[in-house]
Amino acid sequence: MAQSVMQRIQELSEERERLVSREGAHHASAEDRTRLEKVDHDLNVLWDLRRRELAGEEVSLQEDYFDRYDRYTDEDSPGR
Repeated sequence: MAQSVMQRIQELSEERERLVSREGAHHASAEDRTRLEKVDHDLNVLWDLRRRELAGEEVSLQEDYFDRYDRYTDEDSPGR
C-alpha cells in the first residue's frame, strides 16, 4: 500500500490545524471553511477505517476510502 491510513490521518490533521489557526486569526476565506468541512468529514471516514483496521479487517485506501461519502439526506435516509 502506497500510503497507510495513519499517514493520511496525520496529513489531514496537520492541514486541519493550519485551517483552524487561520480561522482563529480571522484570516480564513470561504474556500478555507469549505476545505475545513471536507477535511473534518474525511478524517471521520479515515478514523472509521482505522478502527476497522485495528479490529483485524484488511483495509486499503484505494479500495475502502471513498472521498465522496455523503451524509444522508431526507431522500436517501435508511428509514425511508
